[in-house]
Amino acid sequence: MFYFCGMPASKKVIPLHKLGESTDQGYMIERVDIFNNAAQEARLMDVHRDDHYIFFLQETGWSKFMVDFDLFTLQKNTLSYVLPGQAHRYIDSDKTTSGWFVAMDAGLVPDMFRAVLEDPLLSKGPLKMDGAGLAPLLQCLQLIHNVTTRQPSLPYCKQMVYGLLTSFVAMVAGLHTQKPKGLSEKMPRPLAITQLFRQSLTRRFKTQKSPAMYATELNLSLSYLNEVVTATTGLSVSYWIQQEIVLEAKRLLYHSDSSVKEIAYELGYEDPAYFSRLFKKMVHLTPGEFRRSYRE
Repeated sequence: MFYFCGMPASKKVIPLHKLGESTDQGYMIERVDIFNNAAQEARLMDVHRDDHYIFFLQETGWSKFMVDFDLFTLQKNTLSYVLPGQAHRYIDSDKTTSGWFVAMDAGLVPDMFRAVLEDPLLSKGPLKMDGAGLAPLLQCLQLIHNVTTRQPSLPYCKQMVYGLLTSFVAMVAGLHTQKPKGLSEKMPRPLAITQLFRQSLTRRFKTQKSPAMYATELNLSLSYLNEVVTATTGLSVSYWIQQEIVLEAKRLLYHSDSSVKEIAYELGYEDPAYFSRLFKKMVHLTPGEFRRSYRE
């Protein structure tokens, strides 16, 4: 079971798992019927981070996870997700556990839904659902699974799956917006700073690429902003700037017919060759290779 992978406990640096190293599709989906030997071996694995979203829908049984120092127990009919950059690990489960696991590249998650999923006042652990809330999610995941495993040669199969994944995330976001916000809770300062940085980044990344500019905007020193963001997410300010640029580049490469040079200019790069090198560094594919892979 690939989603409980990790690094040996002796490793001092929390490893970052990249979805692109496991698949070139931008997503992974798996039906979990019982916990097999591979999952049991995950008990020996340590904390890790991912550069993508992880969703787990528990139908039966129970399982325990640690996410950024919080211990969560997923019971029957429970939905949970892990954000890119969050440190997490699998702890335990029973033999009757069943459900669905989904990993998604952040570029496949529309901004309006990212804002909901990454709202710290909404991301407060697993969401218990009734039958009415559960049924559409299960139907959507089953349809994605059927298409990818039984009919992968269908014309526009990949585009069909991407549309269904967007629908799945929309339903998840909708369920979480119905949860009451913890407005009386005071957000820890490091989390608040990181949230303000990420909000500013989504608005300004095309024109503002210098970490120092974000620090100035928040009236902080660059060293302090970087320290806070790295401590909160495990990734530096520079990483998140580059990640936001690459996410938008992926969208433009997939959804538009603009040339790589035009996309580079739109994202604020006067040197398209530099943009292409940055993209390949982050994605391990050139922009052209990414476009061909996702449109095939």
